[in-house]
Amino acid sequence: MKVIAVTNNQMENTQLIKKLLKIESFIDSVILREKSKSDSDVIELIRQLLTQGFDDTKIIIHSRIDIASSIGINKVQLPGHMPLSTVKTDFPDLSFGQSVHSLDEAEAAHEAGADWLLYGHLFTTGSKEGLPPRGTAELFRMTASLPIPVYAIGGIQPHHFPLLNEGGVSGVAVMSSIFGSDKPEVTAEAYKEASYVTKR
Repeated sequence: MKVIAVTNNQMENTQLIKKLLKIESFIDSVILREKSKSDSDVIELIRQLLTQGFDDTKIIIHSRIDIASSIGINKVQLPGHMPLSTVKTDFPDLSFGQSVHSLDEAEAAHEAGADWLLYGHLFTTGSKEGLPPRGTAELFRMTASLPIPVYAIGGIQPHHFPLLNEGGVSGVAVMSSIFGSDKPEVTAEAYKEASYVTKR
C-alpha cells in the first residue's frame, strides 16, 4: 500500500521544506495542500524542493492546475467541486485525482476520467472535529466496483493498514500525524513499515 503525505497549510516554506526532506524516503507521494499560500509562494516551495533534490515524481499539487502545468509537475489532486471532465480536456498531459465522499461521487469521478480517488474522512480526526467519520463500508464498495486506485484519508493509524488492505484500498493519505509531529520522519517511517502488506 502507498503512503501519501498531505501538507497541513500551517508552516512557512522553510520549515515545510525541512520536514518534507526528512520524510521523503518514507512516502510515495506528497499532496501540497497549501491553500493559504499565494501562487508565487507555492511555485517557490516547489522550486526549492527540487533544488534540494526532492523527487519531482512524488509531488502532487492540490487544486492549482496552472501551477502544475507551468512548472512541470504532472499530478494534481482536485477537490470534489472542481469539474474534472473540463480540466482533463484542457490539460490532457496531467493526471488527476479527485476527492470524493460517496460511492455516487466516486462513480461520477471515474466516468469523468479521474486517475485515482481520495475518500474520507475515514476515522475520527482532529482536523474534522465535530464531523462524524464515514467509516469503511462505502470505501470498500468503491474499491470493489471501480478499476482505479482508491486512497483513504482521515484519522488513519498504522494499525489500520491490514483492514484497509483486506478491503482493497490502494493506500492512505496522512496529514496531522506526520506534520503535527516533532519527529515527522519517525512517524512517516512507522506508516511506511505498516504499508508492507500484500493485497489478496
